[in-house]
Amino acid sequence: MSYSKELFVRHVVMIVLTVCCAPSLWAAKATGVFSAQQVCPAYVSKNNLTNPDNAQIQAGSDYTVLEANRPNQPDWYRVIVSSAQPRERWVSADCGQVKLTQPDTNGNAQCGVAGQADSFVLALSWQPAFCETKPDKAECAITDPQVYQARHFTLHGLWPNKRTCGIQYGFCGDVKAQKQNFCDYPQLSLTPASRAALAEVMPSVTAGSCLERHEWHKHGTCQSGSMDDYFDLAVDLIRQFNDAGMAYFMNRRIGQDVRTADFLERAAAVLGSSVRDRIKLTCQQGMLVEVQLNLNADLSRGGDLEKLIVNAPVQGNSNCGETFRVDAIGQ
Repeated sequence: MSYSKELFVRHVVMIVLTVCCAPSLWAAKATGVFSAQQVCPAYVSKNNLTNPDNAQIQAGSDYTVLEANRPNQPDWYRVIVSSAQPRERWVSADCGQVKLTQPDTNGNAQCGVAGQADSFVLALSWQPAFCETKPDKAECAITDPQVYQARHFTLHGLWPNKRTCGIQYGFCGDVKAQKQNFCDYPQLSLTPASRAALAEVMPSVTAGSCLERHEWHKHGTCQSGSMDDYFDLAVDLIRQFNDAGMAYFMNRRIGQDVRTADFLERAAAVLGSSVRDRIKLTCQQGMLVEVQLNLNADLSRGGDLEKLIVNAPVQGNSNCGETFRVDAIGQ
């Protein structure tokens, strides 16, 4: 018996919908809000970068999250863009901040409980390039080429991770959700010595844009140390990275284009070969903006950064291409 024309059409439509419109087999279910911090393309296919209607997400707007491309440290999110057709679009994680609401992948509501980190991420910014992308930040008004942030990597954050929570592990203290303005978080009670050390490597402390408050309430509350211990450790780790020769490498090349392979080779020479699989470079507008290092969970002040990288979770997906520019402050 042969299909009728109507049944044949229905069959074809079902196949097309199944192949084209079903969720990705490799994606992870997620629910939450993606807060866009810049204008970025919204792709129907993140792999092929297809965007038939040139849809974009807009800075300052929030988008409902449907899924992430993987459960741990995703770099793409599928969101609802109401003005697009189809509405379900993939956007780069670099384009905004995400607040996910679902529990961890084992179904346990333990993603806001302190002391369960099984690894850490040390996030460092090249401040001149960061300020090219966020010129309205108070700390970006500083243009003196002799200040610390002009010639050293600065501290973005030290983030405890819990594998089963992915990027959802956070807000383990009294504050349970992200504030729209970092200065809306409660003030921190750091000792004068710890605040002075932090102010050197985190320009927002002196400028008053309150990044340190966000980093403590979202991330610091999930580790077991005190507030001073947490920031003193982060300061120590970023100084180790700079003093190992990475700041010198950048200083010698300010205003120049650098081969990404040369940067990674220098990192491996001073921090060990393990760093190659545990470092992520993020570029915007052709400039290196951020470096993220995966570290194992055995953190303590004075611990050797090279040893902390060994046996840390593997990461990658740097987006810098073959070269990047080392931006100078104030340009």
